[in-house]
Amino acid sequence: MTNPQRVLLQYFTVPENLDLAKELTALSSSELGEFFVDSAFLGCAANFLKEERWLQSQDKSLQEKSFTEFLNPYFQVELFSLQFLQNFIQTSSEKNLKKIVDHALRAEQEVIAVIKDRPYSEQKLFATKSLKLMLDLFELENKLQVEKKSQGLHLGLSMYRTFDALDEVFNLKYEIDLGMKTDLQGTERLYEGAGVGVQSGYSTVSLALHHLNLPEGARFIDLGSGYGRVGLVVGLLRPDIDFIGYEYVPHRVEVASITTENLGMQGHVHFYTQDLSLKSFRIPEAEIYYMYDPFSEETYGHVLAQLIEISHHKKIVIATKGNARKWLLEVARREGWSSPEEFDDGNLCLFHT
Repeated sequence: MTNPQRVLLQYFTVPENLDLAKELTALSSSELGEFFVDSAFLGCAANFLKEERWLQSQDKSLQEKSFTEFLNPYFQVELFSLQFLQNFIQTSSEKNLKKIVDHALRAEQEVIAVIKDRPYSEQKLFATKSLKLMLDLFELENKLQVEKKSQGLHLGLSMYRTFDALDEVFNLKYEIDLGMKTDLQGTERLYEGAGVGVQSGYSTVSLALHHLNLPEGARFIDLGSGYGRVGLVVGLLRPDIDFIGYEYVPHRVEVASITTENLGMQGHVHFYTQDLSLKSFRIPEAEIYYMYDPFSEETYGHVLAQLIEISHHKKIVIATKGNARKWLLEVARREGWSSPEEFDDGNLCLFHT
């Protein structure tokens, strides 16, 4: 058992004898990253188990299963990384799952408070370690999702918003969108005030980056980069990649750029304020382009025409999140590209030209 696992287990089994803040302060920044991922995932897992137990209670053929019998299969697969907590959860009873969720949230908040008191260089180590561990979990979720879908079933476990507290370390202040005024007159989709809800999930970015398997020195361009989540993940996990993010809203670019500088990534991560609908602006060549449905129909036409032009003399990949997929499906059919790689039921697509 690692030190972070020992602290988390003690926190749940003998909380009255543990000064959690003191224990966390004694951990290295990388160990804090491990604690953060385990505690956040535990909260997600407890919610998942609570829902699964209720669903099984509706099936008369399964009602005789004890809580321990119910839990065992999940700790062999979905919750394998939390096996060190299996005995605790089994002896807690199903009635305590809600309490586990609440306590896991407090543990998550405590670790974020501790790491934010450390220098930016240590916060960088924390975030990098967290992202690497999160990727392992996202890969497992994706694998299970594919298996369930092949069986006509739905995977109840979802980690899409599980690790959003990492935004606090990145100082992504979405609230400054509130009340913002624009002069676009409806020509672009800026999602004013939508906050974290329209940021690409950490799972989306991590899976895309992992499955792209980009060569060293590749260029990654985000068309509509928002507060910079995509660029921050790319910059931390692949510092050899040159990342460029274009965003129309200046204050979002400023937030992303400040965090980039704080984490010492300004040499390979860049954010620019840019109206991509301008006919005078030309999108630079890159190996990968990323879009999260940020444009009006007119701008889509302008941007996609440039990407198609680039694809005629250079092999590229276009990653789409959400509804941007439908625009690329038509382009792919017209241009003769292969069907996209799909993840998360098509929420993330990789189009190879």
